[in-house]
Amino acid sequence: MRYARSRMGTQGAVLAAAVMAVAWAAVGPVSASGQDGSVPVVYRCRGMGIDLNLTAEVTVTAPVSVPQGGTAELSLDVFMGMNSPISVPARSVKGTAGLSLGGAQTGQMNATGLTNPDAIAGGKPVILSGGRASVRLDTPGKVTVTPGDMSFTAMGIIASCMLKGTAPAAATVEVTSGYR
Repeated sequence: MRYARSRMGTQGAVLAAAVMAVAWAAVGPVSASGQDGSVPVVYRCRGMGIDLNLTAEVTVTAPVSVPQGGTAELSLDVFMGMNSPISVPARSVKGTAGLSLGGAQTGQMNATGLTNPDAIAGGKPVILSGGRASVRLDTPGKVTVTPGDMSFTAMGIIASCMLKGTAPAAATVEVTSGYR
């Protein structure tokens, strides 16, 4: 039993290192009902004795416009640019990504639910999707959505990635006035 726990802990640490040590690539084309924005973001990632800088390509999907007082449904999906060193069961990687609003309205929120929907075989790419956030937009004008800090848990190991510097906006939502 001691061996099994030790091996699982080692595999979790290896997977957490893989999650942290990758360059992410964009997922998905622009859709007719919204927009996808992919931007490079520099992070400093730490966890399980690992401390490194990496550049991620983060994709945020947002509606093109919402009426004043309406809700914008935002999503975040990432494709890890490195293969998993071990097999990973479906939904065993869980993540949260911060999002910041700028322009006509400011604020912060978290996109929750980021996970690997399918099992990942050792040597295959790590794909995380399903990050979601909703925000009510009350001020007419352009509102930007910018990626923020991220954290991941993989097999019980936590990895935190903090912004290093500032990130560019990944999407813009036009909040239209109720008056025409």
